This record gives sequence, C-alpha cells and structure tokens, in this order.
Amino acid sequence: MLNDKNILITGGTGSFGKQFVRTILKNYKPNKIIIYSRDELKQFEMAQKFNDKCMRYFIGDIRDLTSVYKKLCLELTM
Repeated sequence: MLNDKNILITGGTGSFGKQFVRTILKNYKPNKIIIYSRDELKQFEMAQKFNDKCMRYFIGDIRDLTSVYKKLCLELTM
C-alpha cells in the first residue's frame, strides 16, 4: 500500500510521527518519507535514529502554506 509512495508527516517529530515512521519502515518500502515540523532539535534527534535513505527532514510551520508549498514542490520534483 505504501511501497514506492511519497509520504508527508506534519508534526512528524512527535510521538505519533515517530511510531508511524517506525511502522512504515518496518512494513513498507516508501520512495520518500518527509518529516515536516518546527522543532530543529527533535528533527536532529530523529534523523540520528531514522537514517534510512528515504527520510527527508524540513523545518517549517504548517500554517505558512506558501513555505510548505515551495519546500515540498522542490523536494518532490527531485
């Protein structure tokens, strides 16, 4: 179901996001998992734990839709 898919997780450094990433990496082979959150330290810590080649991390606030759009469109075209 999630094999070869691009998955965006907003607020991805929280408890749900970490468990969801753990589950995805265990059961599927996604193309990309994009973590989008405001907390740079939590992203750094999460990147140390989840260093799979499909992982991408972006700092930002989901309420700033222009920023979200620019960052994700650039990432998804690569």
